[in-house]
Amino acid sequence: MEEKDLTFADFFRGFDAIGKGEWITAYASRGDPPEGPVFYSALIREERVPSSLENPSWDLSIGNGFPGFSFHFEDGKEVATYFRCSDEGIEPLVILRSFFGIRKSYWEVAEEFRFYFNLYEDQPNKKFLFINDNGDEEDAVLMSDNEIKIKGRLIKEFLAAKNMRLALFFDINRFSEKPLKELSINEYHDERKGHNFVISIGARPSSFGSRSQSHGFLIGKKLIAGLPNFTPNILNRKDKTFIDFIIGLDEHGADISYTCDESRLGNYFGKNPDSPQYVTPVFFKKEVLSKYYAQPGKYSVEDGSVSCGGLWSLRMDNNDPKSVMVLLGDLGHLSHTEQSYWRTFSVASGKMSRTAFARSFEGEFADPENPELLFKQKFGVFQGKWEEKFGWKFFKPMTEGDAYYIKTLRVPLTNEQREFDEQVLTLAKILIDSLNEKELSKGLTLAKENPKGLDKLEAFLAARDIKFTQMEFLRKLQELRSAATAHRKGKRYEDVKEFFGIGQKDFPLVFEDILKKCIWTLNSLETHLLK
Repeated sequence: MEEKDLTFADFFRGFDAIGKGEWITAYASRGDPPEGPVFYSALIREERVPSSLENPSWDLSIGNGFPGFSFHFEDGKEVATYFRCSDEGIEPLVILRSFFGIRKSYWEVAEEFRFYFNLYEDQPNKKFLFINDNGDEEDAVLMSDNEIKIKGRLIKEFLAAKNMRLALFFDINRFSEKPLKELSINEYHDERKGHNFVISIGARPSSFGSRSQSHGFLIGKKLIAGLPNFTPNILNRKDKTFIDFIIGLDEHGADISYTCDESRLGNYFGKNPDSPQYVTPVFFKKEVLSKYYAQPGKYSVEDGSVSCGGLWSLRMDNNDPKSVMVLLGDLGHLSHTEQSYWRTFSVASGKMSRTAFARSFEGEFADPENPELLFKQKFGVFQGKWEEKFGWKFFKPMTEGDAYYIKTLRVPLTNEQREFDEQVLTLAKILIDSLNEKELSKGLTLAKENPKGLDKLEAFLAARDIKFTQMEFLRKLQELRSAATAHRKGKRYEDVKEFFGIGQKDFPLVFEDILKKCIWTLNSLETHLLK
């Protein structure tokens, strides 16, 4: 048997840290009974705190705290009163669900806590996630069979909102093969109290079997308060911090910056006349969108906006090939974290696209200028027209695992080979690999052995006496994908480079040309078959 300190000096050395730090242990069972130790917790209303600190016993036992009825007699009649929790003023934070051995028991986190923070249950990883106002995920609850930890910052806000304390219970037993006299310990039983704890501690001869002669025991609780001076202000802008963005240059060529706080900006109705207008354009490097393209499951980059699920959406002009433009006041609607991210890409000058000007100031409908946005628009329109006429889709819908390709397709934001190769692969997936080969080849006799998608498209067009001049481009695009991404770059890649002008122009310009030819290809198919 391992010799343990029956005075619990090690426990008291770390006692001040209990209930502090990033994580708070709401439940833990470390070791086998009767030694343990076992840690548990419960929520206690403020009015019960004085009486709770009078007694070191736990206010709530594991497995208790469920809804039920309390019975009492009035005028000789039994009266039943329903209670949400079995003991008024005490609520479980984590709950052991037991099903009489018929089904396996498991732990749950209190529904109110989960709903308060709208926590997402990540079942495979046994944890709950908190999604903040910026759309970022963080671990909120970590669960295992023997331990449940809750993010301290969240539980303390919850306590403040409910005006309750968190009671952290502990029950620890230690045993020794040596008698108390050999351990230089006299038998004792003390009670220790403080402003937020009460503990029963002692040592005595052991009554737990022949292998142990001494028994040290410690049981008690420590009460943790919520956030001080807590005020619900999730939607209150007064406590929000705003970033300054570059809005131009002064006469010496130095940056001029100004806050994006809407309350300090001017407008066309005379508000803050000496301040920049809400509609002051702010320009950013195109690379600012990299973060959003890289996480298509979370963000969507559309023609004129970028959004994070249903949390936020930002209007922007992303049609200019060299920069992204956002109105200064709109930037203030982002979280501080997101503002800080955009600030790192802020530049002094840029240009509003013709599309944005027509939409914003002339009130006109305008197609996108950006080739990636125009291609996506054309792709969707073509797909709809084709299905309406032929009753089947020209391009097979992406599977769930490939759905991100259409969202991440873009003109490369950098002049890097890696990004260019990725976009070539993406475009080939959308335009070539997705051809509906089954429908295209119906009723056709194909002479070529093991024909591919483009072979079937060519035969489909030939059967209709259509001379399709873009077929060479499509085959070259397929060859570029194969040479650039499926294999090591060698002679095949060098042979196809000249066709696309690779090495003669930067990668973004090369890919713009490729997208324009893709649009031309769809227009040509539409002219031949849909008009």
